Amino acid sequence: MTKIYPLNYLFLLKKSLSLSYVLLFSSLTFLLSCSSTLDPETDQPTPTTPLPVAVAAKGYFLSKNGNDANPGTKELPWRTLEKINSINLEPGETVYLEGGAIFQGTLLLDAEDSGTKQQPITVTSYGIGVATIEGGNKEAAIIKSNFFKLKALHAKGAGRKEGNTTNGIKVERASNGIIEEVTTEGFQKSGLLLYSCKNIEVIKVVAKHNGYSGIYVTGDYTLRGGKYLYPDKEEDCSRNITLRGCTTDNNPGDPTLLDNHSGNGILVEFTKGALVDYCTATNNGWDMPRTGNGPIGIWAASSDSVIIQNCISYRNKTAPGAHDGGGFDFDGGVTNSIIQYCLSYENQGAGYGLYQWNGAMDWDNNTVRYSISINDGINAYGGFTIWNESNDSREFRNAHIYNNIVYNTTSPAVVFFNPSNNEGFGLYNNIFIGQGQIVTGPTSGEKFLGNVYWPTPGNELVFRGFNSLATWAGATGQEKMDGKLIGIYTDPLLAGPFTTTLTDPYQLVKLGGYKLKPDSPLLNKGLDLQSLMKLKVPTSDFFGNKIYQGISPEPGVHELN
Repeated sequence: MTKIYPLNYLFLLKKSLSLSYVLLFSSLTFLLSCSSTLDPETDQPTPTTPLPVAVAAKGYFLSKNGNDANPGTKELPWRTLEKINSINLEPGETVYLEGGAIFQGTLLLDAEDSGTKQQPITVTSYGIGVATIEGGNKEAAIIKSNFFKLKALHAKGAGRKEGNTTNGIKVERASNGIIEEVTTEGFQKSGLLLYSCKNIEVIKVVAKHNGYSGIYVTGDYTLRGGKYLYPDKEEDCSRNITLRGCTTDNNPGDPTLLDNHSGNGILVEFTKGALVDYCTATNNGWDMPRTGNGPIGIWAASSDSVIIQNCISYRNKTAPGAHDGGGFDFDGGVTNSIIQYCLSYENQGAGYGLYQWNGAMDWDNNTVRYSISINDGINAYGGFTIWNESNDSREFRNAHIYNNIVYNTTSPAVVFFNPSNNEGFGLYNNIFIGQGQIVTGPTSGEKFLGNVYWPTPGNELVFRGFNSLATWAGATGQEKMDGKLIGIYTDPLLAGPFTTTLTDPYQLVKLGGYKLKPDSPLLNKGLDLQSLMKLKVPTSDFFGNKIYQGISPEPGVHELN
């Protein structure tokens, strides 16, 4: 790409030699007079460190009324993205796109357009409103650089069924970047794709009306012995990814993908280390062009150390006759990951799915805690749904499901699909409110302990075919410890109401219907999981109240203080 030099540099080249020598001599004299002080003992000059000279970062401006023959200043701006693509951006430089204007084409930032930690490359809007990059049938932006920032931009494609065949913003093998306050819509694949990236922050991004996914984080993989594994080179995974305050709305499905799921809100895959925080997903997946496995609002697969917290996933869907359409999911090959302080409601699939598909890496040591499911599982799922396609319990181990609440007037609180063989699955201190089958499906290695069960008004509960908690416990050993029944059949006295229309994750603490009333019979009735199960429990409940360590907590998501 052609390099354009700053105007002041070209101006100096036109100066005469004589004037240059005068300026050089004067500058050297000044520097010598300022570069030393007298040593008080020797009376000799002592060198000192010169002060750094601040250099203003250069800006390039684009306007719908500009001209690529201009110098690219605010007064005389350029017009096209092609002009920006033709230069190498230097550390600290900023590209300003006129607010309210539409720029056709694809913005390209390659490795030669990289900044530094102190001086990133920035692309943003100026003036009134937000600039739109209209990719048409192609990407709106392709980023392959390091130390960059995209802020206050609108990426728009022709539509997932109207000719676009790409991702909206494709960030590939890039690092140390920030994507903030960007809207991306109308792309057949994902609104935002992060592929084999590291140290990327995605903040307040809105991804809507895309096909495969709103936001998709993934990396390379290796297929060996019929199993999907992490890539041979660890740098080919995505690493240290943060998604915060993002909204994924109405990403219905990829019309060309006929052999796998599409229509996801947020999907994290082949990634080591990710945080999904204060994000939402809704109305995704309804136009997946197939039956079979389907989309999820917010989920992870084939990844390690993923935390999903303070998120809302609601009213997500799948294609008629297809599977899934759930709220949250830890799917095949997830390890050492946590879902906490989340709300799932009115999803067609499970509120919280724990799944292992045949050929995935082993699933191990994952937690769902202090989260709420309301009327999820419309399509024969439940608040929690558990499935192991491989049916090998060694590949599906150690789930810690505790201090959650499921309220459901139509579907079970917990569903085990056939097959669901597992090892070390524990469900503790949860509150399950429903009607009819409250727990259903084949039994395996799971253990229920210290949970609270209560029917909705005028209804009865059935426990895997048993008509009472005591009968189920006596026949199976569930909800029993040291020969004693510790499961609780009682009204927890939640404040109510139990349904919600909450859509702002920053308002989750206002979901007061799931607080315990002061006279609740559940005071200190939960198991001390830190002592009994050696679990590392959090320090606060769903509402931010302190959880006292070493003392029996209350079941559910609210700690009475």
